[in-house]
Amino acid sequence: MRRYVVKAAAWLEIVVGAIFVVVPDIPCELVFGARLDSISRLLARWVGVSLFALGIACLPSKSVESQRTAVLGLFLFNAAVASLFAWAGAIAAVHGFLLWPVVILHAVIAVALLPQLLST
Repeated sequence: MRRYVVKAAAWLEIVVGAIFVVVPDIPCELVFGARLDSISRLLARWVGVSLFALGIACLPSKSVESQRTAVLGLFLFNAAVASLFAWAGAIAAVHGFLLWPVVILHAVIAVALLPQLLST
């Protein structure tokens, strides 16, 4: 089950990264309710490339140490994104249709990864 959580989280980042690279306007509109200008479109694509790379780097491997590093990377990413987007939703004026579902999804993924980090 634990390996499945890591694999699912990694593939989610790969898919979302690809979406940000190909059509950055759609996820930005859905999550933040914001239209992109030229520089923000470039930055959104940069985020997409980063998410894609994170997902590839975190795909489960046979090495135990590599697996633990992947879990740590995915946990930190998901916990930080959940916190950042929750702050944005509570304080900033960015409120897209999917903002709170994205916050909840990243929080759930972080919680699901936590037992793997705490196990020896």
